[in-house]
This record gives sequence, C-alpha cells and structure tokens, in this order.
Amino acid sequence: MNFLCDVLFKVSRFILICSSLLVSSYIYAVEMPLTSELQQLFPNASHIEQEDKDLSIIPVYRFADIVGYAFQTAEIFPVRGYGGKPIDIMIGLSPEGRYMGFVVIDHYEPIFMKGDGPQRLVNYMQQLIDVPASNNIYIRGDNQKNLTGSGKSTYIDGITSATVTTNAINKTITKAARAVAQAKELAGYASQSHYIPKMDHFEKLNLSQLVERGLVKHWPIYKQQINAAISDKQLGYPSQPVSVDNQLPIAELYAAYFSHPLVAKNLLSDSRYQDWLKYKTEGDQYFLLFSKGLWKQQPFSNFLGLKQRNTEVIRKKVTDFNIGLPGSDWDEITLYRVPPVATFDPLARTKMIFKTNPGINLYDDFQLPAEDFTAELNKEANELELWQELWQQRQNEIALLLLSLVILSILFLNQHFAVLNPKIFHKIRLGFLAFTIIFIGYYAQGQLSIVNILTVQHLWIEGISLTSFLLDPIVSILWCYVLFSLILFGRGLFCGWLCPFGAIQEFAGLLAKKLKIKRWKIKPKWHNQLQKLKYVLLIGIIGASFYSLALGETLAELEPFKTSVTLYFIREWQYVIYAIILILLAMKVHKFYCRYLCPLGASLAILGAFPIFNWLTRRAECGSPCQNCRNNCEIDAIDKQGKIDMKECVQCLECIVINYNPTLCAIEVADTKRKSKQSKQASNIIASTVDV
Repeated sequence: MNFLCDVLFKVSRFILICSSLLVSSYIYAVEMPLTSELQQLFPNASHIEQEDKDLSIIPVYRFADIVGYAFQTAEIFPVRGYGGKPIDIMIGLSPEGRYMGFVVIDHYEPIFMKGDGPQRLVNYMQQLIDVPASNNIYIRGDNQKNLTGSGKSTYIDGITSATVTTNAINKTITKAARAVAQAKELAGYASQSHYIPKMDHFEKLNLSQLVERGLVKHWPIYKQQINAAISDKQLGYPSQPVSVDNQLPIAELYAAYFSHPLVAKNLLSDSRYQDWLKYKTEGDQYFLLFSKGLWKQQPFSNFLGLKQRNTEVIRKKVTDFNIGLPGSDWDEITLYRVPPVATFDPLARTKMIFKTNPGINLYDDFQLPAEDFTAELNKEANELELWQELWQQRQNEIALLLLSLVILSILFLNQHFAVLNPKIFHKIRLGFLAFTIIFIGYYAQGQLSIVNILTVQHLWIEGISLTSFLLDPIVSILWCYVLFSLILFGRGLFCGWLCPFGAIQEFAGLLAKKLKIKRWKIKPKWHNQLQKLKYVLLIGIIGASFYSLALGETLAELEPFKTSVTLYFIREWQYVIYAIILILLAMKVHKFYCRYLCPLGASLAILGAFPIFNWLTRRAECGSPCQNCRNNCEIDAIDKQGKIDMKECVQCLECIVINYNPTLCAIEVADTKRKSKQSKQASNIIASTVDV
C-alpha cells in the first residue's frame, strides 16, 4: 500500500511539473510580460495578451483570470489641453468598469512641467481610483448649473490655477474610458447609439453615381489651390476661391464609406465581394481611400486626415485583405478599419484635411446621406465641446472682464479729457491696476504669457485647429483685445494696464516712494543695451520651442508670471526667490523686468511698433528746449528730442497729464507767464493813455 502511494505521489508530481512547464512556455510564447506602466496599474497581474489591434486595448491577466484593461487616452479620445497637445494618460479599467489607476505618458501642460507639478497631477488623478467610468467628473465649486452630462456625478478637489488642464483631463479620461467599456461590453455599459447602413436595398451604381449620391467623396486637388494656400499661409488655407478652369488636378482623392453594401458591392467584383463579407468583422466600420494624380509625394493617405467633432478619427490600415479595385489605374488603394472605440458617427459631418506643406493645409468635408442609414438605437444629444463647457462655466467672469475692457477703451479713446484732473486720473489708474492684479490676475487667472504664443505657434505648424486657444475664455478674450489694441495704440495698453505682474511692479515702485527708497537711474548707454536683452531672450525661447516644445516651455520659466500670479507664490523656493528679486528690483528701477527681460513684452513691441493712432500729444518745444516729460517718464521711453519710442512706451499717459496741465507743463507755465506779462503791459499802456 505504501509502495502504491509512493508511486502515485511521484506520478502526480511529474504531471504537475510538466503542466507548469507547459503553462510557463505558453505564457512566454503566446503572452507578454508586464511593462513598468502596467505593473503600476495592475500590481497583482501576471501577464498581458497582445494588444487588441482593432480597439487599442490591452487585456491584463492574473494567470487565467482577466483583471482589467489598459489603454491610452491619446489613441482613443485625445483632448488638447492648455499646452496645445493631447494629454496622453494610460488608464487601468477593471472588468466592472471602474478606474484602477493612471500613468501619465506624455503632456505639455506648463503648470505641471516643473517642480512638484508632476506629483500634483498624479495626486489629482488618484482621487478617481475605484470611481465608475460612467460617472461624470466635476470639480468641487464648479458652476454646476452650466455643466452638461447625464448620470451620476463624482466631485473631486481641483488644482489651484489649473482649471483648463483639469477639465481637459476629466474629458479625455471619461470619454476614452466609456468608449473602452462600451467596446468591451462591460457590465452596465450599453452600446453607444449609432446609425447603421440599410441592408435591404441594392441598386447598381457606378463610381460617378456613388459620388453624386454622397456615399463616396471625390476631392480633386489643384496646384493653384496649394499655391494660394501658401501665399495665404497666415490662414493655412486659401482665403478666396481659386479659379481652376481648364486645369487638371494634381491629385484626385476618393473616400468611400466601405461599410455600406451599396458601396462595397458596386465597387468590387461579385467574387471579391463575397470574400469581403467573410472578412469584415461586426462592429467595425471601414473606409476605402483611393487616389490617382501627378502629385509626386505619395502615398496620398499619408497626407490625408479625417476628423469628427474636432477629433482625429482613429483608423488602422488593413494589410491582410486585398481589395483588388477594378476600373481605372489607381496610384493608391488603402483600406482602413475604424474600430468601435473611435465612436465614429457616419451621419456626422467629417472634415478632410490634406497636408500639402508644414502648416499649409487644404480642407473639405462630407456627410453621408441619412436616407441610406437607419438608427440602431436612440441617439443621445450631442455634448458640448470642452471649450464651450468652460465658457458656460465662467459666464460671470467673462461679463465682468468685458465690462472692464469697455471702460478701458472709453478711457483711452477720451484720454485727453480723462487727464484734465490729474488727481482723479491717478486714482482711476491705480484703481484699474488693482483690479488687474486682484481680478484679472489672481481670481480669473488671466495673466498672458509667452507660453500662449508657443502653443499657437505649434498648433499652426502642425496644421491643427486653434480650438485649444479657446479653452481659457479669459485668456482668449484678453488676447483678442490685446492684438486689436496693438494695431490702434501699440503694446502699451496691455503692458501698462492689463498685465498683472506689470501692475505688481508699479505698486512696488509706489511703495518705494512712500518708504523714500532711493531709486537707481540707469545710464542711457546701459539702458539702450539692456533693452535689447528681452529680444534676445524672445528669439532664444521661440527658437528652442521649434526644437522641442517642452524645452521652450522650460525656458519660458524666465517669466515670473507662473510663480507670482498663477501659483500665488506657492511653489519651490528657487522660483519664489527669483520672482521676489524681480519685484524688489522694481522698487529700485521702475518696472525692471518689463523694460529689460520680458519676452512677451518684446513680442508685443514688435507687433505693435507702428500703431494707427498716436494720441500722445507732443509740442514743438518738447525736447527742444523742454525736457520735462522726458524727466518724468519713469519707463524712459522719451528721447532727448522729445520723441516717444512706442516699442517701449507702456501708455501710462503721464506725459499727457503733464501736457494738459498748466501747472505741470513747463511750456504752459512759460506761456501763462508770458501772457500775464503781456496783459500787464497792455494794462499799463491803457492806464497811461487814460491819464494823458
């Protein structure tokens, strides 16, 4: 009996060892080990299966049991944040549709680039762990009345001064996670409503008839269009219709919705169509791009983009099915699979983008005919775009900002009347500067920055919509106002009235006067040389950003705006000390940073060097012999000849105050004395004549 038990034990042990070896060999041969990111998301997992090529989703296992799904937001529902590029986050989703973890793969959000910024971003997302992906995410304190979305809500703590970025993160996380949950049919996630082709009707149609019907989009590209777009490159597309009469296109592009049987059956031979029916997978949608032409840069599909709802349509090339398209000799035939996770709506307008040159794009769009589709489920109401949600949330702030800009505009358009009473004018100016610091700067977070220019620069170069520029309504409105005011008045209206850090420096200067701190007067030779420094810094930052946007934003830390205004001085000590040193320097040298270091001021000086209106009154005697205005110009923007340098002037209007006040303007005082003397002499003559 003991012998039999011993034999059975050894046989069982042998079978167990062999089974283990077989399982191990299977795991290493068919499955893949975890990456470091996946280990963070799923600490107890053992391996992953190969990524689902149709859905961009990675199934994660613990031995034989699935523990969740991993995916990257940039591949499923990319949302551009304040930095102008998509925030790419790898998310772990449980089989029950709950968030298991987050790993930041890539982002260009300035507020999270340095110091404790990355950790703050991680801490923010950790609040969502174990929250169902079906929940709407809101920041505590948001204006809930204007927020969209249905279902349950989860409220989490926001991040100070990061409203735009956190809303972009919330959007990309929830939309991507829901798309994955629906695609994998996780419990509690209904399939997204959509339209499907009508399958019960067929009629013989040729390519021209399919184009006429709207199931195939024909887009001819002409050389004249490209040349016009290049000449109008500030727009990125031709600003006017281009005549192409009697011209041959250099490329002819066709985009066919291949999931519709009217398209596939009419374009393919009968036998090939039967092969196609066996090949295609249910739930996927397909596009066929085919083209021909004289354009040398091929394949054409590498230069063609498709967008819906301002988001790139996720599509993957099909390489294992040969279409064999009959008819004309096509230069390229490319079949694309659009997975369910792309949430492509066949009846929504689809934008086509043809990228001819860096920053130069041609645009067209198409919409498939509704009569050839049927609704599979009730379609939910379209959600607002992220920028529209943010504008609705901040209606009160927008209204107050617009009111203040109207008041400032009236003041500038009537500046000669506003300065007639110097005491009242100085109170108005100080009151507006205080409003700029408190409301525009600290409350509404409207500090403009060179980072805004870097973002727009990269959006333009990459031929991407400038919608990201609208994500912060306060900054967007201010930029529009500033760009318009540059044409009318030059840089001074922003630098002297609307820049929070510039206003902080002015109050530092006033405090220095109250404390009777002796000011430094920079010698003209050094002053002229130091003024050039901000232009050198501007060129360096812009140039570095062409190499790397992250490098450009790192160099933009030269600006103290992020430390002193955006983050309220709550930051790493070295940045705080740098900002404080600049403010202390402003107590010794009027607006030291604005005059010598500000790259944003340099860019505005270049753009506003030649304003349409120059209402800063000058007299013939200004500069020769009178130097009164020059001696009282704290920014040193008036030369010895009395001419004002509009690139350096901050429009404080102090020279207007002097010119229009008979007790301050030396010329007015001299004229008053001369007229008084002449009047006295005339009186004496009249008196002597009467005596005679």
